[in-house]
Amino acid sequence: MLRPDRPVAGHGGNLANMSFFESIPQPPAAEPPERPQPRPWMRPETVIPGPVLAALVLVRTEDVAVAVGSVRAYPNGFEFTVHVRLRREHEPFRRGMADPFEWHGDRRGPRAPDQALRLGVLYADGRRAATTGRRPVLPDDAETGELVLLQDGASGSDRRWDGDFWLHPLPPEGPVTFVASWLEHGVSETSADVDGAAIREAARHALALWPDEPDVEPRSGWTRATITVSKPEPRTDHQSGC
Repeated sequence: MLRPDRPVAGHGGNLANMSFFESIPQPPAAEPPERPQPRPWMRPETVIPGPVLAALVLVRTEDVAVAVGSVRAYPNGFEFTVHVRLRREHEPFRRGMADPFEWHGDRRGPRAPDQALRLGVLYADGRRAATTGRRPVLPDDAETGELVLLQDGASGSDRRWDGDFWLHPLPPEGPVTFVASWLEHGVSETSADVDGAAIREAARHALALWPDEPDVEPRSGWTRATITVSKPEPRTDHQSGC
């Protein structure tokens, strides 16, 4: 028989005036977890970057175009956006605009992996990184100065794909060379340069919003990460001027 008005918590004492659920002991509140400190290669979360006036068209054919723009510099690296465009509306979605780099595998069956869009960056000191050298996780002991390339979020449509990339650290003096190929569309390696000094100068104009407050690692990870690591090439006597 249901007895909605009859307490069931206990018999007498302090439990007499408590409901059943109030009588269940609650565990102590958990201590809030400490947020990890950011790794040196991570993009700062509380910095407004300095803009770099640079736009590079890497690929432009009768059918496709690939450009690099929206370069933004931070104290420890810079980010940029890759713009991919298809000319004709009738190019079907499955042709790769949802994933021009085809990190999730080719949806059109087995074929050579170099047919997909490939992007690379070369520093003047020989460090290089590319979308073809993926790692699932960057090691915690990555050495300072190693070149780290990550791919952040992206959006697109049947004819458009825009994706953001992060590169650490800042480049040395000299050219920063962007390299692309897209053999599926008949494009072998092509390249264009940005002045590394211009990126470094823009980084000096980056604005740290709360410089007295230490930055922390963001709770949310990259939506998609392409990570490559490269150390500077050893300098020869000829390169060092000896």
